[in-house]
Amino acid sequence: MMLAGSIWESALRMPQIAVIMGCMIPIVAIINGSWYKAQKVRAEHDLERMLVERGMSAHEIERIMVAGYHEESETLNNCRWPSVLSVAISTR
Repeated sequence: MMLAGSIWESALRMPQIAVIMGCMIPIVAIINGSWYKAQKVRAEHDLERMLVERGMSAHEIERIMVAGYHEESETLNNCRWPSVLSVAISTR
C-alpha cells in the first residue's frame, strides 16, 4: 500500500515539472534566437572589416554583401557566409 501511495505522490509532482519545462522552452528559444542574431551581425561586421582591409571599394563590398543576402533568401540555409567570403577572396 505504501508503494502505491509513493507512486501517486510522485505522479502529482509531475505537473509541476511539466509547467516548469513549459516555461523554460520559450525562454531558451528567445535566448537562442538573440544569440544567433548577435553572432550573425558579428560575422557580417567581420566580413566587412576584412573586405575593407583588403582594399575593396564600397561598391564591391556592397555587391558582395547583397549577394550574401540574396543567396540566403533563396535557400533556407543561413550559414552561407563562408561561400561569400571565399568568393570575395578569390575575386581579389
